[in-house]
Amino acid sequence: MSKSINNSSMWEVKPLKLSILVPTRDTVHSQFSYCITQLFNTTREAGIDAYLFYDSSTILLNQRNNLIKKSKEVNSDYVLWLDSDMMFPPTTALRLLEHNKDIIACNYMKRTKGDKTVAYTDVSDWDTWLPLDKIDGLVKVEGVGMGCMLMKTNVFSKLIKPYFEFTYKEDSQDWYGEDFNLLAKLRKLGYDVYIDTVLSKDIKHIGNYAFGV
Repeated sequence: MSKSINNSSMWEVKPLKLSILVPTRDTVHSQFSYCITQLFNTTREAGIDAYLFYDSSTILLNQRNNLIKKSKEVNSDYVLWLDSDMMFPPTTALRLLEHNKDIIACNYMKRTKGDKTVAYTDVSDWDTWLPLDKIDGLVKVEGVGMGCMLMKTNVFSKLIKPYFEFTYKEDSQDWYGEDFNLLAKLRKLGYDVYIDTVLSKDIKHIGNYAFGV
């Protein structure tokens, strides 16, 4: 069988346990449902012991904490965070695992007008967002949304709870989300955060748009 980007046999990863973690509300997008089904099947067919966990409670910080707890209960080596408003290829987990990084994510568009993305090379400057047309293999960033992020589970053993929290930035009068705060803590511990710029081109952020005049 010939190798292609859609053929799971080309992604060589050692046997391991992966928990796919999805914080969500009561319903998810149909496009996400299709993508997660294809990803889960492709990942398991490649020999990965994969688990899928949803949390549909109301507070995001609790959701993420509960999901990490579940991943630890099954002794996962890695966790793959996916938001329920994302679209992604079936080989997403395998392609991220192949990099063998502690933290690696995909960049994607914000659900707002304009072309800004969710990855920043300097989280103190909102103008340092990483363009999607930057194709340069792996790129190191300071902050990125957790809509599609792979992490080694053992990074959480180095942290003190709470893992996830919001903080207010007085200088810019806005908030750091739980994603940027988590990555800031991990960067202080010496971890680097990488973006797979090639895979990022295939990641879509699902939104709603009201058509009219």
